[in-house]
Amino acid sequence: MRRADATYAFLHDRIQEAAYALIPQGERVMAHLRIGRLLAARTSAEELEEKIFDIVNQFDRGAALITAAAEREQVARLNLMAGTRAKAATAYASALQYFTAGRILLAENGWKGCYRLAFDLELNRAECEYLTGELALAEKRLEALSDRAETIIDSAAVTCVRINLYTNLDQSDKAVAVGLEYLQQFDGTWSLQTSAEDVQQEYTRLWQRLGSEPIEALSICR
Repeated sequence: MRRADATYAFLHDRIQEAAYALIPQGERVMAHLRIGRLLAARTSAEELEEKIFDIVNQFDRGAALITAAAEREQVARLNLMAGTRAKAATAYASALQYFTAGRILLAENGWKGCYRLAFDLELNRAECEYLTGELALAEKRLEALSDRAETIIDSAAVTCVRINLYTNLDQSDKAVAVGLEYLQQFDGTWSLQTSAEDVQQEYTRLWQRLGSEPIEALSICR
């Protein structure tokens, strides 16, 4: 074992594995949880993103012993951060594990007390499911999530992922239907059956609304 600054590290992975094997099976979960708590407590906000994987990997191995609701929420948030970083690096399988672990920590009552966190975990989980080939699971999860969305923005986010899913599956009819379903929530005049005249009228109306304003000024709520 060698010392580096205030930490110690094993000289070889085999030595580390042998030392780990000496810990009784029943005590390993608690050991991981204890390490996760120590790492989290000693990591500053500025260092958190850099060390997030080390912290979360320890917490997730000890998750079975986390009972306090506040700590479960804390670790769920850490899993969301880790999953987001893994997803940004296109490590979708790893990201899916983090999002799933975070969602499990919140359990079903997370929708009442932690809607924002539960929604973000579920949406990212569904997206990683389809990116890793779990298409049926992703489709089912997104359908359920579309009913859970509480805001226009959240509903739009789910719709975008659903459209991407069906587009990648070469099911453009379903992609169009999903997009239309979203639009009809705010304007019942949207229809699959449109004429060239309808398209031109809408195009003209759009330019009239825009006027001299930037395109960012447009809002579906206006």
